[in-house]
Parts: sequence; C-alpha cells; structure tokens
Amino acid sequence: MDVATCIDQCSEAQIDPSPLVGTWVNFDSGTGGISSLELVREGSRLLVRVQGACERSSCEWGEVEGSLFASDVTAKQAVGFKAFYDFGFMEILLAAYLNRRLLVVDSYNTFKDGSGRSRYFLRDHFHQ
Repeated sequence: MDVATCIDQCSEAQIDPSPLVGTWVNFDSGTGGISSLELVREGSRLLVRVQGACERSSCEWGEVEGSLFASDVTAKQAVGFKAFYDFGFMEILLAAYLNRRLLVVDSYNTFKDGSGRSRYFLRDHFHQ
C-alpha cells in the first residue's frame, strides 16, 4: 500500500495504556519535584495526574491527557508517554518510560515569566 492510500485508509494504531496505569511514587521522598503520579486509563486514553512537591506540602498539578508510545511500530502495549502542563508562568513537558518495573520520568521545565531563570531538566524514578 502506498503512502497516499494509507493516509486515506489507515487509522492510528490503538496503544493499550494498561502497563502504565496505577499510582507511581517517587523513590526520593524528599524530592522538590514530582512526588507521585496517578495514571488512569479512560478507554484507550491515558490521563495523567501529578502530585508535586510544593513549599510546605504537596500540590496537585491537575489532569492532562498523555500521548502514548509503544516499543515499535507494530507493538500494541504502551511503554511510555509524554504529557504537557502549562501553568502560565511555566511550562513542563514530561517524557516517561518503563524500565523493568520502574517508571522513569524526565521533566523539561521552562519559565515564561521573564524572571531570567534557566530552563532545567529533572529525572526521577518511580515505583508502584
């Protein structure tokens, strides 16, 4: 099948989010970043709910939809996701993947408030 035909007839493969679903807790209980994630399956969608570490307690980041990724073009099980948060003063891109029985989450943090603070990267490891 040529590309033009596929564009008309092929649908995006459905990736099963089940391997990612659940509550994931940061190994570093003293983190200044993400303390936990709740990943929820809604049909074929993945909903991402982050609990962040704030000054004196934890704070909820809200719920966003994650984009699922499989290990190759024919695989049907999710092995990772990306999600995006926009807090107005700051944007955070999360890129996560399963590594054995751990969830590795990279966060790319960009300030938009004119404060002059550097963009920064964090990597955290989570368990269920």
